[in-house]
Amino acid sequence: MDYKTILVHIDDSPETPDRVAFAARLASAQGAHLVGMAQTGISRFIRETTLPGVELGDLTPLFGSLREAAELRAAHFDTLVQQAGVTSFAHRIDDDEPGTALALQAMYADLVVVSRTAHDAPGIAGIAGIPEYVALNSPSPVLVLPHPQASPAAFERVIVAWNASPEAARAVRHALPLLVRARHVELAIFDEESSSVRSLEDAEAMAQFMARHGVPVEVCRHHPRGEVGNALLVRAGDRKADLLVMGCYGHSRYREILLGGVSRTVLRRLSVPVLLAH
Repeated sequence: MDYKTILVHIDDSPETPDRVAFAARLASAQGAHLVGMAQTGISRFIRETTLPGVELGDLTPLFGSLREAAELRAAHFDTLVQQAGVTSFAHRIDDDEPGTALALQAMYADLVVVSRTAHDAPGIAGIAGIPEYVALNSPSPVLVLPHPQASPAAFERVIVAWNASPEAARAVRHALPLLVRARHVELAIFDEESSSVRSLEDAEAMAQFMARHGVPVEVCRHHPRGEVGNALLVRAGDRKADLLVMGCYGHSRYREILLGGVSRTVLRRLSVPVLLAH
C-alpha cells in the first residue's frame, strides 16, 4: 500500500526548497508520481481590482510578470526533483489562489504536502490558511510541515490522535502508507468531558484494524488536565514523535474556515509534521 500521486505546493516562500526536498524523498520512498503546483494569483487580483476606469488590458504587463514568476518556480521545482532522483514528476501552473488550486488538484492525488501558514503572513487574518482550506475542501489528506520544517527521512515514531470519530478513522486509513513503515505507532486517547470517545473498546477495535495492515500499534490512554491539543503536542515532544495523524472537522462559509479546537491548536503550535484528514 503506497501513495501513487503526491501533490506539493511550490510558492515563493523560503521554505519551498525544503518542502520540495521532503516531498521528493517521500515520492521516491513510495514510488509515487510527484506533482508541483504553482499559482500566479491572477484570479484574486482580478477579483479584488475594482478601481473605476481600469481595464483588464491595462494589467497585461503585470499578469505577464506573475506568470513568468510562477514559471520560474515551476522550472526550479523540476530541477530540484531531478537532482533528488525522482523519476516521475510534473508541474502545474494555475491562476487561482493557492488553497483553491490545491484543493481542486487534490482530487487527483493521494496526498498533499504543504507548510504551516505563518501567523504574520499578509492577508491571513480572518481567512483560512492553506492547510485548513485544503484539508476541509479536498478528498485527499494533507501533510503539513512546521516552521522550521522538520523533514525526517522516515516517520519512525507516530502518534495517532483517536476519538472514535469518522474523521479520525479516515485519517488512519489515509495514513496507512506511512504507518506501515513506522517502527512504533501510538493510538492515543485523550479523555475529557467533551470527548467523543465512547469506550476503550473502540480504540482496541481500531488497533486491531491497524495491526491487520501490519502497523506496530499500541493503545495509550491519557487524562489531560488542560486542553487536548496542547496535551497532544506535549505527548509528541515527550515521545520524540516524527509525525502526528489526526482527523479534523469544521465548516466553510465564504472564505472563512472554522476548525475544531484541537486541530486549531495543533496547527497554531505545530512542531512536527501532521497529517490531517476530514
